[in-house]
Amino acid sequence: MDIKNFIFNNFLIKLFSLFFAIILWFFVTSQGKLEVNLNIPLELRKTPSNMLIVGDVTDYIDVRLKGRQSVIGSLSAGQISAHLDLSNAQTGENVIYLSNENVVMPPNIEVTRISPKSIRIRLEQIAKKDVNVIPEIIGTPPAGYRLKSIEINPQTVAVEGAEGVVNRLSAIKTEPINLSAIEKKETVLDVKLKLNGRDVKVTNDGYVKVRIILSK
Repeated sequence: MDIKNFIFNNFLIKLFSLFFAIILWFFVTSQGKLEVNLNIPLELRKTPSNMLIVGDVTDYIDVRLKGRQSVIGSLSAGQISAHLDLSNAQTGENVIYLSNENVVMPPNIEVTRISPKSIRIRLEQIAKKDVNVIPEIIGTPPAGYRLKSIEINPQTVAVEGAEGVVNRLSAIKTEPINLSAIEKKETVLDVKLKLNGRDVKVTNDGYVKVRIILSK
C-alpha cells in the first residue's frame, strides 16, 4: 500500500477523527476534576537549638489544589498543612523556597500553585546576660511621710533571647510603683518587670521583690 495515499486519502475525515479522539480523551481524564484555592497553616520545624527566629514570619500560605471532586470535596480542616525544615538554616537572613514537598495532604491530590514561593526567615544566636533592675517610682508618700529607702531583690536578673535584643539591654525597669498607695512604714511588694514588648526570658518569672521603707 502506498503510504502517501494511505495518509492523505480521506485526510479531513482522519484529521477530524484524531481531533475528536483528543477531545474525548481530555474529557474522560478531566471528568470529575476540581481545583480549589486554600489558605493553609505554615509550621516551622527543627529550628537550631542555639538560635531564635527574629521578626515576623507568615503563619499561612496559599495553595491551589487539583484532584477528583469527591476527594477535594471531602477535605476537612487539619488535613492539609505546610512545613519548613530549618535544621540547615544559618545565622542571619535565610531565603527558603517552597515546593510541593512542603505541603502535607491526602493522596491523589496535586499542588498546582504555591504562594508565596519563598519565605524569608531571620535567625540570631541565643544570648544570655545579667542586667540591673531599676525601680520606676511614681507619686509621693502619704502626708507626713518621706521615702527613706527602696531595696530590690534581686538587684540583677538574667535575661535570655536573641543576641541583638540582649546586647542592647543594660537594665530593666519595674512596672510603676505608686508611693501614694503605700500605707505602712515598711512594705514588701512583688513587682513585675517591664519588658516593653521585648521577646526575652527573665529569671524569677519576670518578678522582683521591692522593699519600701517610709519615715516621718
